[in-house]
Order: sequence, then structure tokens, then C-alpha cells
Amino acid sequence: MKRKITELVLILVFYLLQVSVGRVIAIGGIVPNFLIILPVVFGFLNGRNEGMFVGFFSGVMYDLYSTNLFGFSALVFVYAGFIAGFFYEKYEKYEILIPVAMVFVSDFIYGFLGYIGNFLLHNRLNAGFFISRIIMPEVVYTCICTFILYKGLEYLNDKLNIVNKKKRGVNYDEGNI
Repeated sequence: MKRKITELVLILVFYLLQVSVGRVIAIGGIVPNFLIILPVVFGFLNGRNEGMFVGFFSGVMYDLYSTNLFGFSALVFVYAGFIAGFFYEKYEKYEILIPVAMVFVSDFIYGFLGYIGNFLLHNRLNAGFFISRIIMPEVVYTCICTFILYKGLEYLNDKLNIVNKKKRGVNYDEGNI
């Protein structure tokens, strides 16, 4: 329960980063997507269920921030957390390039689906311009922010895991025989 409350508070903090600090650190009108970082990182570190939980609430908060169709971001973020959860326990959690690559792909897919829904269906067919001027700069900026924030999120996740293990009474001496 403490883990879920902490995750919801973390989503609220990242939402506040998105709406306040994001506008301040915008470069040429490009704002990093802080909220897509959370489901990918928590999915990678804790599995599909955590990724989907964090993805849903991050997506709902992002939908409150943006003027897009309500529920679109939540759906994409849930899938991002779900797919990131496939890499849980397959790679070391200290491997930073895999979550950054997943953030790259997730943010690109989110941006491209947003392009399809907002522009392509309105007969604006200049996809190359949209990808090169809006999607890719946001994806790169979000990946840079992921590099900066990943170690802190990993540390917080480790602290939450220790609290959960202490509650369940797990023995920490799991060394070699």
C-alpha cells in the first residue's frame, strides 16, 4: 500500500514537473515528456503490472494536462509500461540504455499516434516535417531527461522494495553457500 501511494505521489510530482518546469526548460517550444518516463522505468524495474498501474495514472494526469482526446495518453502509457515489463528480470536493473531505448520508442510511438489522430486525419500529410521538427526533438529531450532521472528513480524503487521485504519478513542473507 505504501508503494502505491508513493507511486501516486511520484506521478503527481512528475505532473507538476511537466506543467511547470517543463515550460521553463523548453527549448524552441519542445517540452520533454516527463510522464512517459515513469511507466517505462517502473515497468522495467518491477514488471508489467507496476508498469501498467503507473502508466494508467501517468496517462490520466497527462490527459488532464493536454487537450487531446481524454484517455489516449492513458492507453499509450499503459502499453508502454506493459511492454517495458517484458524486460523485467531479463536484464540488470543497473542497465540504463535499455530503459532509455524503451523511452525513445514509447515517446516516438506516442508522438506518431498523436500525429495520426491530430493531423493526418485532418488531411495534413506532411509527416516528415512533423517527425523531424516536433516528434524527434521531444524524443531526444525526453531521453536526456531519462538519463538524468533514472538513477534517482532506481534508488527510490530499491528503497520501496526494501520496505516491502521488511514487512513480509524476508531474510536478507541470500548469499552463496
